[in-house]
Amino acid sequence: FGLSTTSVNEGVFDGKQWGGSGEVHTAVNPSTGETLAQVKFGTKADYDRCVANAVSAQEEWQLTPAPKRGDIVRQIGNALRDKKDALGSLLSLEMGKIHAEGCGEVQEYIDI
Repeated sequence: FGLSTTSVNEGVFDGKQWGGSGEVHTAVNPSTGETLAQVKFGTKADYDRCVANAVSAQEEWQLTPAPKRGDIVRQIGNALRDKKDALGSLLSLEMGKIHAEGCGEVQEYIDI
């Protein structure tokens, strides 16, 4: 799909690094029962670290001039558009939807 996974995906990104400390969950395609990936869940400590890092990042973000923030948001939208098909495929696998519906979900996100 153009998106990579590892044998066990870390599952938690705290704004600085990947690394869940919880148990490993097996993600299954609900349409076929096929194993898609294994993902580490986060713990309460992982959650607390993510929230603290998000608060810190928000403080920095609010000091960023609006035109720069707008440029960053546009870049995110462009990156999502570039990966729309791959993300749509991933959504269709994870949710058991047809590919067109998965791509539609990604497009809704882009439109926001």
